Amino acid sequence: MDLVRHLEYFVAVAEERHFGRAAATLGVTQPPVSRAIKVLEKHLGLTLVERTPDGAIITEHGAALLPRARLIVDDARRLTTTAMSLTASGTVRIGLIPQLDDAIAARIAASVGLQARLETGSAVSLLDRLRAHELDIAVIDHPVVLDRLAAGPVIALPRLVSVPVGHRSMQAQRPRLTMLSDLAFATTPRTANPPAHDLLLDVFRRHALDPEVRIANTFRDVAIGVASGHCFGLVPAGNRPLPGTAHLDLAAEDVALRVRIVRRDEEEGSLTHVIDRILLQASR
Repeated sequence: MDLVRHLEYFVAVAEERHFGRAAATLGVTQPPVSRAIKVLEKHLGLTLVERTPDGAIITEHGAALLPRARLIVDDARRLTTTAMSLTASGTVRIGLIPQLDDAIAARIAASVGLQARLETGSAVSLLDRLRAHELDIAVIDHPVVLDRLAAGPVIALPRLVSVPVGHRSMQAQRPRLTMLSDLAFATTPRTANPPAHDLLLDVFRRHALDPEVRIANTFRDVAIGVASGHCFGLVPAGNRPLPGTAHLDLAAEDVALRVRIVRRDEEEGSLTHVIDRILLQASR
């Protein structure tokens, strides 16, 4: 049974309230539409449409299933459109959060080759674009609200705390996060991923640090804020200190960047395995 096709016929009948008009909309004759509805009703064990001399009436069960049927039909059409687009262009669209190390992004691009198009955005925007079939896969920070998307395991990428050169924390024999209380925290805005943002601030509070937040959308923004002497930030462990900044290894497990690979389908493809291997290598 072609469930999507039968649901498409059901949606057409529900919208037209008439078998003949539904058939005309679908570009078929009326008998296949009538047979499709009967087969679908038998498959589901429910009466979806009541036939009347004037047309068709959607039953209570049919009305309850109609929104989900529309979603399935629409997703199937989107899938076909996306597949045709990929076949034509051969391009794989990958979304990455700005907190991800540039070296990791470069390794992903090199592994996928010329067929990859990497784009940067917040976790929230990348997930929206995945649902809209504008991206094929994304690497986002954890935790996040997935809402019907499939995700891989959480991978922790080590980060260091970047502070201004000469800050008191550099002089301490055993520096602690609480020593950064005179600095603001330069980071991406809360709207980029509210759950991850709030969790990180909770981590700081557990270490007796409740910093003011300054918006920094890129590593450049973080570096500028730190070098100016007003902020501290989090940077990938492999990054070298930039002029005016220094790196401290503080609460490493707590401040690690936790990421996940997210996709629309449950099935893992070769691209997922490639990116997963790169992230695992970076986590060591």
